[in-house]
Amino acid sequence: MGYVVLTRDAKKDAPLARRLEQAGVPFRHVPLTEYAPGPDRAGLPRRLREGWDWVVVTSPTAARFLLAGWDEAGRPPLRLAAVGRGTARVLEGAGLEVGFVPERAYGRALADALPGAGRVLWPTSTLAGSELAETLATRGFEVRRLDVYLTRPRVLDAGERALLEGAAVAALGSPSAVRAWVEASGARSAVAAIGRVTGEAACAAGFSPVRWPEDPGVEGWALVARDLYFGKGHVP
Repeated sequence: MGYVVLTRDAKKDAPLARRLEQAGVPFRHVPLTEYAPGPDRAGLPRRLREGWDWVVVTSPTAARFLLAGWDEAGRPPLRLAAVGRGTARVLEGAGLEVGFVPERAYGRALADALPGAGRVLWPTSTLAGSELAETLATRGFEVRRLDVYLTRPRVLDAGERALLEGAAVAALGSPSAVRAWVEASGARSAVAAIGRVTGEAACAAGFSPVRWPEDPGVEGWALVARDLYFGKGHVP
C-alpha cells in the first residue's frame, strides 16, 4: 500500500501528521536528524544581553536554542523577527513578542523586508548559508552570526531503514534531511519538500518526482504530500 514517511521528530511533525490523517493518508515517523549545540552556543546568553536592534530567528529549531540561551541570560528584552509563523509560534509560546514576520517564509524575504536599520544578531545552524547576512549587510545592517546548533544524521535501526525502503512519499523538511536519507538508504521515493531549497536538494540527490508548495507552510506541504501519495495510484 505504501505510506508517507515523516522525517522530523514526531512533535515537530504533529501538525503535518494531523492533516495527512484527515486526508486519509497513512504515514510513518522516521526522524532523520538530531541537533546538538554548535560552537557559538556557550556565548549566546552573553550576546543576548548586549542589546540588538533585531534578533533574527530563521527556524523553529533556532528558536528553541535561542529560548534556552535567553533563559540563561536572565530573559533580557529582545526585538525579534521570525522567518515564518511556525517559528514565531515557538517564540510566542514562551511569552515573547515577535515584531516582524515576512509575507513569505524564506530567509531572503525576511532580509529584503526587515524594517529599520542597525545591529542584528542571527543565531543559526552551522549549515545555514550566508545569503541572509549578505542581503542584510547590503541594506546597511551590521550582522553578527552565531552558529548555536549543528544538525547531524541520526543512526537508524534496521526497522527504520526498512520504512525508508517502503515509502511511497518522503516528506523532507530540510537539505540536511535529504542528506541523511541518502546516507541511510538507497531508496529514492517521491518527495514532498517543505520548500524550494529542500526540493532542489532532493532533485540533485536523485529523488523523483519532487514537489513543494508555492508558499511554505504546513498546509501547503500536506497538500503536496497528499497529492503525490494519491497520484501514485493509492485509493483514498
